Amino acid sequence: MNRILQFLVICCAGMMASGCEKPTPEEIRVQVNTSGTITDEQAQSLGKNRFSLKLDGLTSVNDDQAESLSKVNDLNLDGLTSITDRQAEIISENKANLSLNGLSSITDMQAESLSKVKKLGLGGLTTITDQQAESLSKVESLSLNSITAISDKQAAILSKTKFLNLSGLTSITDKQAENLSIVGNLVLSGLTSITDKQAESLSKVRSLGLRNLTSITNEQAESLSKNKFQLNLSGLESITDEQAKSLSGIQHLRISEVCQPLIDKYKKQ
Repeated sequence: MNRILQFLVICCAGMMASGCEKPTPEEIRVQVNTSGTITDEQAQSLGKNRFSLKLDGLTSVNDDQAESLSKVNDLNLDGLTSITDRQAEIISENKANLSLNGLSSITDMQAESLSKVKKLGLGGLTTITDQQAESLSKVESLSLNSITAISDKQAAILSKTKFLNLSGLTSITDKQAENLSIVGNLVLSGLTSITDKQAESLSKVRSLGLRNLTSITNEQAESLSKNKFQLNLSGLESITDEQAKSLSGIQHLRISEVCQPLIDKYKKQ
């Protein structure tokens, strides 16, 4: 009888201990993303993960929580719609990748703090100031894919980045194309057409994304073919033999399945 009692005591103790176990980081992450809120203790626990953390459901943080989360090297906080200048400073420290695509606006001071990040996502911004452009141009990889218009001056400033996503632009000037031509990796997926002069300028970009162009001229194809490394023209539904011959020399060409056989034909020649 005593042995049975001892066994039951041990089992109950084990169950109680099991019930008191702390939640895993993944369980905390799911809870935070579901509730939209985070406690200081949860932030401290998640901050111990130095590599990557996605909290795109989190809608607000305080300074202490930002401090804890700042220890994560690759941090996604896309659920935040606003941050303070102090929080921008805190979470920008030692970051390889920071995603803040929920912000619709930032201050000049925040832009300066965020410029310390190597890879930065600000996909919620629709406009920026010249001063903000100057600060953000220090970022190696910058996504501003909801910006709907930029000035020639801003294009020149932002061209200092190595990777630039401006997919929100539906049109650019010839001067902007010339300014942006020195960017190593440029995404302009919002453009549906370009001028011959723009094609000539953009051909200097090593990796160029123009996936929503619906048509190009033979002259534009010849210009764009000077880009021998990577070009995305997957939006084209038809091309001429002359265009296919020009484009076939590009090492990494993304084009629609409809156009691919014609490209392959000239690649083999």
